[in-house]
Amino acid sequence: MKNQSTELLNELSHTGRRTHRLPECDVPVGEADKLLPAHSLAAAPPPLPEVGEIDLIRHFVNLSSRNMSIDTNFYPLGSCTMKYNPKRHERLAALPGMASVHPLQADEAAQGMLAILFDLQNILAEIAGLDAVSLQPAAGAHGELTALLVAAAYFRDRGEKRPRVLIPDSAHGTNPASAAIAGFDAVTVKSTSAAWSIWPT
Repeated sequence: MKNQSTELLNELSHTGRRTHRLPECDVPVGEADKLLPAHSLAAAPPPLPEVGEIDLIRHFVNLSSRNMSIDTNFYPLGSCTMKYNPKRHERLAALPGMASVHPLQADEAAQGMLAILFDLQNILAEIAGLDAVSLQPAAGAHGELTALLVAAAYFRDRGEKRPRVLIPDSAHGTNPASAAIAGFDAVTVKSTSAAWSIWPT
C-alpha cells in the first residue's frame, strides 16, 4: 500500500501554491461588502491549505487506496449495505427514474417506484418464507436494529422474557449498540485462538 502524501493537507500546505488559477471574470463583479450584510463577512480569509494540483491529486488518490472497496479488498466486517451490491445494481439505482425521485414527491408522481418497491418486498417475503418484510431499514446497522425490535415485540406478544443477546467479541460495534437500544442485555462471547486464526493478520 502506498503511504506517500497521506499527511493532512494542512501539513502539505506551502504559502502561494495553487491547484488552479481561474481566468479573469468577464462580467462585472460587485464588492462583497456591498452585496452581503456586515455580519456575514469574515474579518480575514479562512486558513485554508495551499497546495499544488499534483499534491492534491496524490493526496486524495492515496487516501482512496486506503479505503475498503469491493475492487481492492476483502470486507472483513461492516459496510453491510455495500459489500454485497454488484456494480450492476449501483448502475440501475443511478438511473434517472430512481435517483431523481424526491423523498417528498407525491405518490401520484412516483407510481413506478412504488410498484418496484411493492414487487421487491413481495419477492423478498416469498424467498424468506415470511408474511411480509419491511424495506424501511436504510443500512446494515439499521436493519439489525429493526430485526431486534421485531424480535423484542414478538417475545412481548408471547409473554416470553428473553433479556439477553449473545454477541461474539469479533462482531461489528453496532451489534451490542443495537441490542441495547432494543432493550436487550448484550452478552459478549469470547473468541478462541482457533476462531481468530481464520482472519489474515
